Amino acid sequence: MTRVSLLCVLVAIASQAAPLPKVAPNPKQNALFKVEVTEAGFFPDGRPAPAGSRYYTVGLRGTSRSASAQILGASKGDDVLVDVRRFVFAQNERGCISRPERGVAGVPNLFGDTMTFSPTKPVEGRLVFLVPDDTSRVRVLIAPSGPDALAVPAGADFTPSWPTPQQTIDDGSTLRVLVLPRPAPRSTLPPPAGGLERIVLDVVIQNLKDTQGIEFQPSQQLRMVDAKGKFIQASPLTNQLGCRLEDGDVIPPGHSRRLMLVFDTPAGAPRRLQYRGFEKDEVMVDVK
Repeated sequence: MTRVSLLCVLVAIASQAAPLPKVAPNPKQNALFKVEVTEAGFFPDGRPAPAGSRYYTVGLRGTSRSASAQILGASKGDDVLVDVRRFVFAQNERGCISRPERGVAGVPNLFGDTMTFSPTKPVEGRLVFLVPDDTSRVRVLIAPSGPDALAVPAGADFTPSWPTPQQTIDDGSTLRVLVLPRPAPRSTLPPPAGGLERIVLDVVIQNLKDTQGIEFQPSQQLRMVDAKGKFIQASPLTNQLGCRLEDGDVIPPGHSRRLMLVFDTPAGAPRRLQYRGFEKDEVMVDVK
């Protein structure tokens, strides 16, 4: 092996082995378990990520507080088993939510599809998320139904926030939709076709039920309407935004989730948003 190739291998190994920054633990607990974030950061930082996103890794340490078999997906004795795919999310300071990524190369000690916390010894592992590339703070949501949800911050506590909404849509006792002021489109997006105006819809979906997560369908439930009443679907450029929600993804029980969508609408025409709800068939609001 030449000296240059040996150097490249050593650099690659050092890069993969770089430790995550430690954070001051801020443990949270409920009747079932106690969990804290011990390390967190943009890692693996050199790994290519989808447009608008970066990889963010957290190290979790948890113990069971259960005196008997408990179920968050499954259980074994006094151990508490958490179904990661159903109940675990990352949320940043703006309210954007991400699910864990599976099998990210270069990140050791990853939790799999479950996390099992024992009452006798702390269990440690890592979770990797794709978060918006302008994220500055992250908390891990362990969000089953009922009173067992936890928001475990990577460092100091925070509550996600967003601008004052311009419109509010109440969908009975199920959801509330906050239509926020429109942000400018990202400069990395290509210009719209002639005669069209590009807008970014910025909304927060609030799940008013703490008993169940709610699957949301942005492509069917949030559509712009032109002057003739024709629906305008979100542009594929939405996939270049880090703060988005795929059809069928979940608003966790009792939590809010922010999402953005890109639309190309007729230039100069009134901007109308149609919301199709669960308890309300249709609501139309102006988008300023």
